[in-house]
Amino acid sequence: MNDSNQDYSNNKEIKLTSEQTDILKELGNIGSGNAITALSQLLNRRIEISLTSIDIVPFWKLPYLLGAEDLEVFGILSKIKGKNDIRLLQIYPKISVIRIINSLTEFKKENADKIRVAEDLNDFSISIILEIGNILAGHYLSALANLLSIKLIPDVPDLALDNITALTNCIIAKYSQKLDFTITIETTLKIEELELDGILCFVPSIETVDRFLKVISAKFNI
Repeated sequence: MNDSNQDYSNNKEIKLTSEQTDILKELGNIGSGNAITALSQLLNRRIEISLTSIDIVPFWKLPYLLGAEDLEVFGILSKIKGKNDIRLLQIYPKISVIRIINSLTEFKKENADKIRVAEDLNDFSISIILEIGNILAGHYLSALANLLSIKLIPDVPDLALDNITALTNCIIAKYSQKLDFTITIETTLKIEELELDGILCFVPSIETVDRFLKVISAKFNI
């Protein structure tokens, strides 16, 4: 049992109970289910999304979650309207993203070896990546917002291409003074025969974490 009056506001090391993890998984499943329809319509492909893990992870562990510290990845950073201290970062391997983009068009194929920064992509590729990121962000945040009875609306996302260590170091530099963890949702996105493993990193304010844990303790009596 958790004490619903417990104060997390000064606790930088928060661990989820099994009940809290189950609730986060259910929220993730709701977000995934809603995103599948929107992505299928966008890409005109059969889409499957599965959650492989949900956890609270220290920032320094992020580079290891996709298996290689020097892995080239796309990062899609979504700011939240009216919430300057909350972000959602999505991380996807570069090579998998390029394969999916190339499967969607017969023209303007991307050569992964020539893509060094996000700006090297053509406009079609950039728009597809950002729209996929925007759909996933919107539906995951909507599921969380409904639980908390607040508004969490993603703004226009930013796109970056870098190795995963450099990308996460930027997050560490920006947020580690306030908290040193992120809530991660590891996902596998299947677009017909292609798979895209990714990580959604919810970087909340400590006040949002405090509110989340108190709300689920009250609603679900845990």
